[in-house]
Amino acid sequence: MSWRASTVRALLALTLLAPASSALAAAPAEAPAAASAKTQTVGELLASFAVMKGFEASFTEEKHLALLAAPLKSSGKLYYAPPGRFARVVEAPQRSTVVITATSLTMTDATGKQAIDLRARPDVKTFVESFLMVLAGDERGLAKVYRLEIAAADPEDVRAGWVLTLTPRGEPLSRLVKGLTLRGHGLHVTTVRVDEVSGDWSEITVRDADPYRAFTDEEKARLFGAPKP
Repeated sequence: MSWRASTVRALLALTLLAPASSALAAAPAEAPAAASAKTQTVGELLASFAVMKGFEASFTEEKHLALLAAPLKSSGKLYYAPPGRFARVVEAPQRSTVVITATSLTMTDATGKQAIDLRARPDVKTFVESFLMVLAGDERGLAKVYRLEIAAADPEDVRAGWVLTLTPRGEPLSRLVKGLTLRGHGLHVTTVRVDEVSGDWSEITVRDADPYRAFTDEEKARLFGAPKP
């Protein structure tokens, strides 16, 4: 397993996929309609992420690489259990998992398992912290790492949705990505795109999200490696 290539790819994907599901967090039934009546502010959108109590969702992803004529496609599941436990399980075309906790990032695929102690890797820690700040709806923390901009998808019709752009303010993020683009309606994110410095880019679609997902102790141990009480 190539540590740098596989870790960077996994972190980029995680940074994207988390907000796509967290935007479906629990909210009053009338909230999506009210939100669609006007262009949201960044703060309003991130505030919807902050109520996340846990989720499970399916995802599909296409990676467009300059060296390949056709995109690489994958699909699988996402799981999140606060505080700060996240798992991305790729089911096809080959099974692999990435699990994040407050102190570690663990990657497992057909070649084996690789664990990174985030306390010893400040460069990787920056990625993980920014990802967790999205889940927490931490606008102030994100603003230190990214320039945040939101706009209507169609200036003539705010009901058409919104576009949220995150542009890295500096290293180490700016060495890897040009920016992240999230598109959605009301409080629902539909697609997320990451543009890498290399020119490669990925687009992720999230579906069948359950923002009310509660995990048993056994599930936490199986999915996130959390010790049973």
